[in-house]
Amino acid sequence: MRTGHYTLLLLYCAALAFYSCKEQDRQERVNNAAGITQSQEQDIDVAMSKDKVASEDISKDNGCLKSIPQRVIDASVLPGAEFRQVDLMGYEKIELPTGDHLLIINWGCESYNLTLRFETSRFGTDTSKVKQWYSILTQLLYVIEPAIDSPVKIQQGINEIHNYLKQDTLPVVYNVPLSLRKDSVFADMIFERVKILGDTAVRLDATFSISSL
Repeated sequence: MRTGHYTLLLLYCAALAFYSCKEQDRQERVNNAAGITQSQEQDIDVAMSKDKVASEDISKDNGCLKSIPQRVIDASVLPGAEFRQVDLMGYEKIELPTGDHLLIINWGCESYNLTLRFETSRFGTDTSKVKQWYSILTQLLYVIEPAIDSPVKIQQGINEIHNYLKQDTLPVVYNVPLSLRKDSVFADMIFERVKILGDTAVRLDATFSISSL
């Protein structure tokens, strides 16, 4: 009986350690996505796409498991996107039919990350209305979802936002990982706090991530 008790205790501790590591990984992705803004964004307009062979060499040298970033916007659905690759990061910019601007950042090494950065002046600047901004994010995701050709599933993110807003157990806050897990694939979406850019302009950042369990 005592042996069985210790076995259950060990299994519980192992499970707790596993999920703690996953939670730490989620938070690191939030921090990394925020870091992109400060250290990489100035390169988007000035850097030209690297030669593919050179990029593959960089990937091998860094031991990266993720493939070289590619375009994810289907031009037949949303034409006019501009793509730039800087080392192992892909940047894709487009002005949406709604007048909003979208920057997609394709990044990561051991995991696949897609940060969707929307800039809009259509919804005010009161960032304290968290539920409202999650709803606004779904509106923006609906606009681009048919055009995104990527391993991440935008519709799954939309569905999970709806589920999150419908629940009444937890408060609705920014920076909460919404699980998109399926089978052996670990995936989630994180919506960062809305950032004010000016009198009427704000920025919404949502990062979709995929990694193996």
